[in-house]
Amino acid sequence: MNWKPPNALAARVEDVCLNVWPALQEIHFDGWLIRLADGQTRRTNSVNILHDGLRPADEKIAYCESVYQRHGLPTYFRILSTAGEDMDRMLDRRGYDAQDETVTLFMDFARHELAASRAAVELTRDTPSREWLAARARLAGSTPDEILKVGKILQNLALPAVFAAMRDEHGVIRSLAKGAVHDGIVCLNLVATDPAFRRRGYSRDCLSAILCWASEECGAVGACLQVVATNTPAITLYHGLGFTEELYRYHYRHRALAA
Repeated sequence: MNWKPPNALAARVEDVCLNVWPALQEIHFDGWLIRLADGQTRRTNSVNILHDGLRPADEKIAYCESVYQRHGLPTYFRILSTAGEDMDRMLDRRGYDAQDETVTLFMDFARHELAASRAAVELTRDTPSREWLAARARLAGSTPDEILKVGKILQNLALPAVFAAMRDEHGVIRSLAKGAVHDGIVCLNLVATDPAFRRRGYSRDCLSAILCWASEECGAVGACLQVVATNTPAITLYHGLGFTEELYRYHYRHRALAA
């Protein structure tokens, strides 16, 4: 299939991103990682190609499809920009559509001074509170079932983590984010702000607090995050914080669950 590995930093960051948002179940199959998490997010319910392996790709695709079929889930493949076009062509032939190009951004702490966040940012270590999870569900428009699934994923997180929150004058959480550290790099995700409270610096403060925590308490030397390429407001915010280096992109290939 002629899969090409990313460069050293990109490969390191890819490991970080996989580890900070763990699946509930994983199957390693001839160089491919099949991730399962009750259908909660494509990232934890998709096939990730770690290396070519030895078996024919069509055979492996069929096996992956059978796994997701057995779990009652559609099949997703997560295709890195370093992978070449062979996999996309094979999935085209099997009726897969393409979804959501996503950018992986990196910030080197040696090149960017970390901005201090406001003291009002609350940081909860390792495990999110019920209030934080409820606020995340409210801001993301999640269903009760999705709330439970996110909670299960976070319970599986084996890395140092922190959950940031900003409240309004009435004590209601209006902005939040999560960070977790692996191999000296903090990965940011679960960033959300109430639309009525945007442009007040809440997201920036939450993210700045996480970056400072990662540097000061975990010895992190850099940070990464992944954002949909069309999300211009978020990318502008991240560039302003120092996430100016694009390492690689990825997109999903999707085929609906067979009837």
